[in-house]
Formats: sequence, C-alpha cells, structure tokens
Amino acid sequence: MAEGKPLSKKHEKFINEYLKCWNGTRAYMRVYPKSSYESAMARASELLGNIKISETISARMNEAHMSADEALEILAAQARGDVAKLMDITSMGGNIDLHTAQEQGLTRLIKKFKQKTTTIIGKKETDDDKEIHEIELELYDAQSAAEKILKIHGKFVDRQDITSGGEKIEVPVIYIPSNGRD
Repeated sequence: MAEGKPLSKKHEKFINEYLKCWNGTRAYMRVYPKSSYESAMARASELLGNIKISETISARMNEAHMSADEALEILAAQARGDVAKLMDITSMGGNIDLHTAQEQGLTRLIKKFKQKTTTIIGKKETDDDKEIHEIELELYDAQSAAEKILKIHGKFVDRQDITSGGEKIEVPVIYIPSNGRD
C-alpha cells in the first residue's frame, strides 16, 4: 500500500459508500451532499485515481470476497459430503446432530433442513398424547460438485453436437483412382 499520511475520515467514508453502491459520483455525493453532480463526478474520478484510495478499495474487496481456492474447498467438501457426519447414529436409527455438525464446520454441506412436530391429543382419558417429529435434510449434490471440480481441472468436458441436431451424418464415399492404375 502507498506510504504517507493516513486517509482522512471523509476519504474513509467515501470508500465505505463506494463499496456499498459501486458508483463514485453517488458515493461522493453521499459524503459531500452539497456538491453539484458535475463536481461530484470530477472529484470522485480523482479520488478513485488516488493510489492510496484504490489500494484500500482493492484490499477491502480481497478481504470480503471468496477466493477461488476457498470456493474449490467448499466444492470439495460437498463432493465428499456424508450425511453420517451430521448424525448421531444409534441402533434404533439416528438423529441429526446440528450442534456437532456446526462445531466441525459441516453445516455448509446442508442445502435444505426442515423440521416439523405434530402433536396428537388423545380423545379419551385413556388415550395418550403423541408427538411426531419429522426431519427433512438435503445435502448439496456430491456428484454435481465433483463434476464442477473436474471441469475446473479440465478433466471433464461436456461435448454437445451443435452441427447436425443429433442426426447421423452420412459421409459420401468418393472413389479416387491412385496413380491411374485402378
């Protein structure tokens, strides 16, 4: 980052506004509301051309945005996803253990989670009340994640026939005599 004096509070505020709206003129007018549109456009251009401000914006974007390696890491976790890692398995079945899944960073494997509890009140004094617990859990598609990873690494190419619409192409056989002897 460029050396020198630190950014002013107004410049920091300009950067914050710019990162919200991605429009220099609008960001400048939010920080300096009494400026004219033309003045704001010129001054915003100058500020965005300032090395210290542009480097600060780049650094803030790098902090906030996901890297390609991080995205691949998530895809790899989805491809290796195993519902058993999210469960407390017993001899009678199993329960979803979201607390342990969260501690292990596995909740990002979950695409959808629904939980429904139904209470049935007994109609007679001799009937017991019942509670039925239903859980619906869907993980991200492991095969789709693996396919995306393979495409990224150039190991999987999805080929499509765009020339014949799926029809078989007949190649005519042409007889060409060789050396005039045939």
